[in-house]
Amino acid sequence: MTFVGVASVAGSVAIAPGYQPPRLAALAPTPVVTEATPSISPSPSGSPTPSSAPPSVASRLSAPVPTSVALSALSPWTAQLHIAAPPGTQRVQIYRQGRLLDDFAASPGAFDYTDHLLWPSTGYLYDLRWLGAGGQLIADRQVTTTTPAQRGPVPRLYASTSFWNRPIPASPAIDAGSAAMVAKAIVPYATSANLANSNDWGRSLAYADGRSRLYTVGCSLYSCDTAVSFRIPAYAQPNTGSDHHLAVIDAVAGGELDMWLGAGSAGGWSAGSRYLTSTLGWGAICGQGQHCGGANAAGFALMGGIIRPEEIAQGHIDHALFFTTPYTRSGLIACPATSSDGQFNDPGALPEGAHIQLDPAVNVDAQAWPRWEKVVAHALQTYGAYLGDTGGSLAFFGENSLDRGYDAWSRAGAPVSASLAGLPWAAFRVLQLRNC
Repeated sequence: MTFVGVASVAGSVAIAPGYQPPRLAALAPTPVVTEATPSISPSPSGSPTPSSAPPSVASRLSAPVPTSVALSALSPWTAQLHIAAPPGTQRVQIYRQGRLLDDFAASPGAFDYTDHLLWPSTGYLYDLRWLGAGGQLIADRQVTTTTPAQRGPVPRLYASTSFWNRPIPASPAIDAGSAAMVAKAIVPYATSANLANSNDWGRSLAYADGRSRLYTVGCSLYSCDTAVSFRIPAYAQPNTGSDHHLAVIDAVAGGELDMWLGAGSAGGWSAGSRYLTSTLGWGAICGQGQHCGGANAAGFALMGGIIRPEEIAQGHIDHALFFTTPYTRSGLIACPATSSDGQFNDPGALPEGAHIQLDPAVNVDAQAWPRWEKVVAHALQTYGAYLGDTGGSLAFFGENSLDRGYDAWSRAGAPVSASLAGLPWAAFRVLQLRNC
């Protein structure tokens, strides 16, 4: 890839916010590089590292400083900065749309930084700040780029052989207790069924760059016997509900850090439990048939089965979904789950790991549902959904917009915390259970 140095020019740029998914197919870079000086209103970063907002145009440095920045859109969902820091730089801060992305120690020479969670066909403005030993501003540069239009399907997390990514066979085995479980664990909760994609209950997702600060993540409750270290970007925020879930992905190494009760501060990161897995692996914290914990009750990888806004936007979800119900069974862990917090000693309750499917005979396209709901329903027919936790409601889970810095669901044409009561819940079936 060829990067272009940027010189200082005055001007203004109309920019909208943006997004990126998991593993990315390499696309031809589309450098659209301009330096500009529009006014930026910073938004909260949720960063453990406090910092001030970017300087106003009036306060920008006027003296020439020996430095350069180049910016290329790598894909519809990622952009890469090529940065050469001036002498005396101790820290580098990167802002996108006035929102702090990362704040890290400088290193000699030029280096690259990749930003994720962008949206296709969208313009972005980045503000680079180089700080000295006392925190003083040495240089400040702004560059812009536009992501290309989407080509091909959204890349999926986890291996193609993962249970999340395998379609249900044409004639699957139905569990003998299917009708009773649907009648007790699904249908009674249908009126409050929902899409859990809000900032409080949707899953938070952040992407770390190789420059992001490396943390040793503290542990307070479960599986605390192993030290866990991982890079976490400054913008990362757990969801705001009681679970405080956060998944952080290292897109280069394919690693995933999953946190339950995650908390970041100026002193670092900690969690009630934290687990490492691979975005290229099975989709659970340990292997099939093994027992171990996870950031959710079933031991699944935290982003397993999570609906992403760009999947709704493209019109199809190419993996199984994650769901909860209040009526979970104790004493049985169903494969592929590796653990459980099942509540009821009743064969009519659903065990965690249970795989449900919307009957393919239901004519989804003939229903008077909005487009986004039909996309969800088709996925439930093709891939189904796995029960991953005891929840306060019957819910399918989506990624929230906290760590994107913009409302991705409105861009996808889908609501937040929408009702799913209109799905034909009595037409679901439970596929053959197997005790793990």
